[in-house]
Amino acid sequence: MTLFLQLALLLPLGIAAGQTQVVVVDRMVAVVNKRVIMESKLDQEVRLERLFEGKPPAGPQLETPAKVSALDQLIDRELLEQQIPRDDLEAPSPQEVGQRVNEIRARNPGLKTDEDWKSRLAADDLTEQDVERRIISEFSVLRYVDERFRSLVRVDKADIAAYYQEKLLPELRRRGAPEPSLAEVSDKIENILVEQRVDQMLNEWLEILRGQAQIENMLIPPGSPVPGAKQ
Repeated sequence: MTLFLQLALLLPLGIAAGQTQVVVVDRMVAVVNKRVIMESKLDQEVRLERLFEGKPPAGPQLETPAKVSALDQLIDRELLEQQIPRDDLEAPSPQEVGQRVNEIRARNPGLKTDEDWKSRLAADDLTEQDVERRIISEFSVLRYVDERFRSLVRVDKADIAAYYQEKLLPELRRRGAPEPSLAEVSDKIENILVEQRVDQMLNEWLEILRGQAQIENMLIPPGSPVPGAKQ
């Protein structure tokens, strides 16, 4: 099946000197437990990530380090999506999708009108449907992770007090900012610590999933340096 897929992506371009020339229009960059990630999907992920982060369009040529980083994220998301039972998949409401789109638009300067937004998408060869599909995928994974781990997190008063004394107050003093009392910021500190521990538990789980999975990364061979990456 893999060979058939590779051959199907080779399109005849013409005949010269008695030989058929071909051009590769897409290729596999990874396989995660027999599920294929194509380069076109990876390139789209790089461009969507820039849009979501409020960065300018990437241009026609994508840098290899950006693609390597995006592929790692795609592999992680694929591993997580494979863990979600089909019955547990929960899509966001149209209102939630619209709110997320508005957040993304607000993060990108100069997008005051719908025409500005469409022009920004076109600059990276994206559509509104591409953005919505990415939001739905993001929503489903985050909701599943939240339900799996948040209920397991416990933060006690000693943790909150330690964060207040060891991290918050030194940072406020460094900036010359007012120092609120512990009672004033206790709830905010608790939320920060919960998020940190959920992230930690998620990263530990992803390490386990990666160790159990069959992952083939064809973008950069194992042990090869990443062009343009800092050494």
